[in-house]
Amino acid sequence: MNVLSSDEVYDIHTATLEVLERTGVVVHEKRALKLLDNAGAIIDFKIETAKIPDYLIQEAVAKTPKSFIWHARNPKNSIRIGGAPTKFGPGGTCKNMIDIETGQCRPPTEDDAVKLVRLIDALENIHIVYPPTTSAHISTSEAEQRIHGIKRLAMTIRNSSKCLEGGGIDGLRIASALVGGEEELLKKPFMAGYVDPVSPLTHGKEMVEVVLRSAKFGQPIFMMVMAIAGATAPATLAGTLVQQNAEVLSGLLIAHLVNPRAPVIYGSVSCIMDMRTTIASVGCPEQGLISAAAAQIARHYGIPCSVGAESDSKVPDAQASYEKAMSLMMGVRAGADLMDLSMGSTETYNTTSFEQMIIDNEMAGMVLRSSKGIEVNDETLAIDVIDRVGPGGNYLADKHTLHWFKKERYDPKLSSRETRNVWEKLGSKHIREKAREQAKKILAEHEPEPVDKTVWKKIETIIKNVEKENRAHKENE
Repeated sequence: MNVLSSDEVYDIHTATLEVLERTGVVVHEKRALKLLDNAGAIIDFKIETAKIPDYLIQEAVAKTPKSFIWHARNPKNSIRIGGAPTKFGPGGTCKNMIDIETGQCRPPTEDDAVKLVRLIDALENIHIVYPPTTSAHISTSEAEQRIHGIKRLAMTIRNSSKCLEGGGIDGLRIASALVGGEEELLKKPFMAGYVDPVSPLTHGKEMVEVVLRSAKFGQPIFMMVMAIAGATAPATLAGTLVQQNAEVLSGLLIAHLVNPRAPVIYGSVSCIMDMRTTIASVGCPEQGLISAAAAQIARHYGIPCSVGAESDSKVPDAQASYEKAMSLMMGVRAGADLMDLSMGSTETYNTTSFEQMIIDNEMAGMVLRSSKGIEVNDETLAIDVIDRVGPGGNYLADKHTLHWFKKERYDPKLSSRETRNVWEKLGSKHIREKAREQAKKILAEHEPEPVDKTVWKKIETIIKNVEKENRAHKENE
């Protein structure tokens, strides 16, 4: 699905190059500014700006990997990024949790985080794992945040063997332990780093540090922009696409200058400002349009792309479903390689729930089926079958039906297809109630694949060393 013509994609590309060369970007990281300076960009170190010639961008794009294998702890969960069906990830680190028992919104607990990771591990249409909640009690101390982060990463590894995000220095140490050392890590994209440029046209210090570290070790880098049209980006969608493109490509260039083969993912969860409420709206049709356009622009460059599918609804309801389904369909049909920042969340990535995770998993399966299209060949045209059954017959017991019905159809686990009488006999359950039951069943029965004991001891040692470093730092203050 294309929402832009080839000429419009080219216009956005050339406008982006003009913005990067004339306006430039702010980069709050001295090492990155020096890399850009040495490469030929025009740097003002006083105000930390970089004006970037077009040839630097063209070269970086040309050398960025077009596809790669993102390795998981269990190889069966490794995924190809680029040229493969769309893969899905959780909906951010939410500050609210819909309680599975009471249905009330409350701050998430660490037990919620564990259960959500285990649920993600079990769901077939979710391929990326990280805790989809933030801790309500995390300290503002940098040292305490570091300890909290590394322990959460260890918890995630213990409860899921899917592809991991967590690109800090401690995350890379753990990734190295999991794959068998730094040399192996350099060969294997394993632990993705998540980078959020600050719109408009700014790269923050902490985010650039993630780029530098992840690129050095050849790990995947999500360059994920959330520009808000009318607030942190132009009110026009075309202008937002130009600014977003400049933010992604300038970040990609920094990664390229560290390691030309660093796998960078072109990311967009950009949306609009609702001018009535002055709140960013992610459940809007415009986010679907921006996502589809971003996927199309990324295809123009040959770079893997990730977009989101989100809702403004506060609970798992009809609004959450139709808003997310719309964006899911547009992103997948436009050829996005990933739809991260999606599964389970609502309220603009602020709230998550077990029920929404189950519902989104089913929607993802349906959208993936629709994206496969219709297979047309001699066997599927079924001329001989139609002739064999003939007028007035039926196909129920025909061998052609027995062979093809599972291949052609998506089999939902939540959707009701019974007659009303049967549905009433089964309890007249609504979708949210069925999703709650399915989540509880999975959590009661699913056991994640255990981590190798030797590897787990290495991870525990890394955590102890970080705690020791922090204690020594406190004593020296």
